[in-house]
Amino acid sequence: MNARWLLGGVLLALLTACPGGGSGNIGGTVSLGSSITGQSLQIDSQPGKLRRTGEARFVPGEVLVEFRGGVSLQSVSSLRLEVQGRPVELQQVRPLGLANTALYRADLSEAETPALLAVLRSRSDVASADLNWLEQPMATPNDTLYNLQWHYPAINLPQAWDRTTGSNSVVVAILDTGVLFNPSNANQSHPDIGNRLLPGYDMVSPISGANPFANAGDGDGRDPDPYDVGDEQSTSYHGTHVGGTVGAATNNNQGVAGVDWTARLLHVRVIGLLGATVADQVDAILWAAGETVPGLPANANPAKVINMSLGGKGPCTTARQNAFNLVTSKGVVVVVAAGNENDDASLYSPASCANVITVGATDFAGARAPYSNYGARVDVMAPGGDVSKDLNNDSYADGVLSLGFDDQTQQFNYKFENGTSMAAPHVAGVVALMKALSPNLNTAQALQILKSTARPLNATQCNRPSGNDCGAGLIDANAALAAVQGGSTSSFSLSTANTILTAQPGGSVNVPITISRSGGFSGAVSLSLQGAPSGVSGSFNPASTTLDASTLTLNVAAGVPNGTYALTVRGTSGSTFASLPLSLRVGSGTSASVQGTVVLACYVAQGDCDLNLSKAIQVNQGGTSASYTIPDLTDGEYAVLGWKDLNNNDDVDRGDYLGAVVDQSGNLVAVRPGNLQANFQLDALSDDLSQLAPGVLRSLEQSKIK
Repeated sequence: MNARWLLGGVLLALLTACPGGGSGNIGGTVSLGSSITGQSLQIDSQPGKLRRTGEARFVPGEVLVEFRGGVSLQSVSSLRLEVQGRPVELQQVRPLGLANTALYRADLSEAETPALLAVLRSRSDVASADLNWLEQPMATPNDTLYNLQWHYPAINLPQAWDRTTGSNSVVVAILDTGVLFNPSNANQSHPDIGNRLLPGYDMVSPISGANPFANAGDGDGRDPDPYDVGDEQSTSYHGTHVGGTVGAATNNNQGVAGVDWTARLLHVRVIGLLGATVADQVDAILWAAGETVPGLPANANPAKVINMSLGGKGPCTTARQNAFNLVTSKGVVVVVAAGNENDDASLYSPASCANVITVGATDFAGARAPYSNYGARVDVMAPGGDVSKDLNNDSYADGVLSLGFDDQTQQFNYKFENGTSMAAPHVAGVVALMKALSPNLNTAQALQILKSTARPLNATQCNRPSGNDCGAGLIDANAALAAVQGGSTSSFSLSTANTILTAQPGGSVNVPITISRSGGFSGAVSLSLQGAPSGVSGSFNPASTTLDASTLTLNVAAGVPNGTYALTVRGTSGSTFASLPLSLRVGSGTSASVQGTVVLACYVAQGDCDLNLSKAIQVNQGGTSASYTIPDLTDGEYAVLGWKDLNNNDDVDRGDYLGAVVDQSGNLVAVRPGNLQANFQLDALSDDLSQLAPGVLRSLEQSKIK
């Protein structure tokens, strides 16, 4: 569109007389320009393949859809869409345990599935839509010849056991591949698990394809039996190993010890032979925490700690973030693995999600293990091992020792494995010990204690330009429990109402940051933005403060490619720091709908808008076009403009959608009350607005705010 009509200096000159007269209404149609539709529906990337199985990293044809308030899931049991020029019918598979959220399935291939997202996100009744990602356990491939449990002295755990060995009132959920335990058959149970397991659940649901039970591997769908039916190549009996680190039978004269000797364990099987879908994970998170999940029996033993030693490259999906937000608001602490790619953890999920404790891995020497992910999103480090080394010269590779099974001999055994999967349950176990001493300890409090008592890694130990890339450092279990016994520590945390943000290229978005202080902390907090891609910049107001709030303004340059970017807000005050992960979705995924558009009838007076006589309405109808009527206008000439505040900052700025009633040359046309031909389209704005008539700006922005 020709944008000359935007310049205030020529506003009056471009007006032309229009027949008609008398007071009345102005009506017409507002629609999205074709260029905008093309940009908004562009799929910005193609998912890769699974690292271990070669299958798709998401379930073909499946999407997780969150509807806006007021939409009944019963009314959307099926959805009929047009995707890339052909009709597609989505069938609701099941509602999830989140408000207005359900899993849908269509007969689409892997290559066709991503196009669903843009179409769904353009609907006015859809709040979010994500692929049903299929994720993997974080453990690296099996090896033998590992070291003994050097990893417990590494975090001063033996000293911590003098303070507490846990409490059976604390339940730790392990969301993983299941467990090698059959309560009715000792021959199918690892002898060192003990008697502390609670009734868990198998959440691995059928997936689309020729064999819907290929992922489950047990011939059926969900059931109350979380037994791990996998093998060395698919699951490595990963959940049993992880669960053993959290709480193997201890002080029983056989096998290995667990971090917590007393807590009860709740195994929830989410990882099948192909991986773990996000839909199954969301239900598992909620069920483990005692929330109601449609179609599942109630969990009589809600967890206080959840361990998730799994993940994959990609953003934190809306449904999973909502699940984390819900359970952590009720006091559950979620611990996740940072990932094993020697890469920035902010690029992986659930490591990049908010309201979780993200754990990187160290080796025998206390340095970052060479595979461990790093970066601003890592909160703390814990022993994960490195089977390529024998730093203590005991003739065994330096792995983490826990429970296992040998497929060849069909014997239960003990295995040394390495990975951030092995690091995370150390932290989950220590958090369980902390909750034994302080049952109401929440995520922010637990994280601040772990950080404030950790032993920092320097740049050399972290093998990065800065030791900050290894979070607060290696956890110290004894110091953490001492801090719990001694009362709250002086610290702070960062939060915001919405960690998943959207913006258009050329736009901006404001993020209010809340600084929560505890233990008498009153120091100034300095804020910085990390992980921003080229073209995305952030400024804080204020950047350093002793107050409890600041505002981050993210500016997205016009040339920033569509995509989802993981950012981290870091707050520092002396040696104390806190992190807040954000997910910024640029272009693709923002709403390509006219819903929320302000349509302004600007009463033209001396080349500007007369605020007293101008009127505006807001379009509530969804879709790419909608009719509107502006009633009860005073007789006179009006410039009709439309504005969609895409970044929701109450400012008319670059990246928003703007439009006006213009002639074929792009010149602004005057209309009078009673003229029902005031049709126009919205296009993305990239022009300099510095000369826009002040009255036009005020009228648009005040109309939006009202």
